[in-house]
Amino acid sequence: MKFEELMSQIERRPQQFIGEKDISLLNAFLTGYLFNDVIRLGERAEYDFRSGFNEWLQIKFNFHNSFSWSAIISNISQNENLNSVDVFFREYNLFKKQSFL
Repeated sequence: MKFEELMSQIERRPQQFIGEKDISLLNAFLTGYLFNDVIRLGERAEYDFRSGFNEWLQIKFNFHNSFSWSAIISNISQNENLNSVDVFFREYNLFKKQSFL
């Protein structure tokens, strides 16, 4: 399964992959998945979105501190009173469109 297919599956059924709709669990899952690629490939996979996504979120939501993408998403979801995984996929999909990932 390609990475974008996996992300699409997680978006549709997050509990199946991470147990609960929680950004910390999603972060842990994605970190493990992408770290496995580093071990397998010997380098970071080109679809590892995290660094660019983190910078994009910091600019979009005017975060000047060195918050991680998951902390930014958690903060946004609390401010908007929405589930953090739902907010993640909303922002991730916008990021993909704007970044041509």
